[in-house]
Amino acid sequence: MDKKLIIGIIVLILIVLVGSIFAIANMNNKTQDNTEKSEQEIANSNVNVNNKQENQNKENTNSQIEKGQITIPTTNEQNNQNTNTNTSKKTLVIYYSRSGNTKQIADYIAEKTNADVIRLETVRAYPSNYDEMLDTAKEEQRNGGRPELKNKNINIADYDTIFLGYPIWWGEIATPVYTFLDEYDLSEKKIAPFVTSGSSGLSGTPSDIKREEPNAEILDAMSITSSTLNNYKSLTDNWLSKLGF
Repeated sequence: MDKKLIIGIIVLILIVLVGSIFAIANMNNKTQDNTEKSEQEIANSNVNVNNKQENQNKENTNSQIEKGQITIPTTNEQNNQNTNTNTSKKTLVIYYSRSGNTKQIADYIAEKTNADVIRLETVRAYPSNYDEMLDTAKEEQRNGGRPELKNKNINIADYDTIFLGYPIWWGEIATPVYTFLDEYDLSEKKIAPFVTSGSSGLSGTPSDIKREEPNAEILDAMSITSSTLNNYKSLTDNWLSKLGF
């Protein structure tokens, strides 16, 4: 066979092979491009679906708010909710009253402050005669006596402010109230004393309470004497106002 003819055939075969290789490469590139485009289209489609769902949820929420089905608390309402959570403790009026004068003031304080009220009672009653009662009280003071109370297991932990009422006997706190102070720990409490007396006033008794309850906060005290008893409501109102009630 002619040598030139053989060389021409080989060249032709090489040209065909090279052309085939380029054709296959182009097909692979097109397939890859189409695959990448398809994946991107799917991703874009998912984003669009999520955006549409989010917009639909917002529209539904806005519609419910407009119809009153959903209420959004204002800042003040949120503050009030927090305040109500943090102010669960209450106010207590606790007192001893033999004749009833301290009782009527205690009941009025409880009414004005929406407080719970407890009247201390002794197991052994004091004499009904006033002079005999004073003699008994004097003997208790001289001997450091503490009359037993009927009141048991008062849940002091429920309260953070205590209005403590008592009459003055021989210039001192009525001894049943001393029993209460001995039996209960009022640490970290706010104590607001109110006192009834003939004419002796507070007689320094807030300091006596502080001595008995050194870890309590003693607030300004109020004294009602026999000459001011008729005006106890207005005096009590002024006192409560100064205390912030």
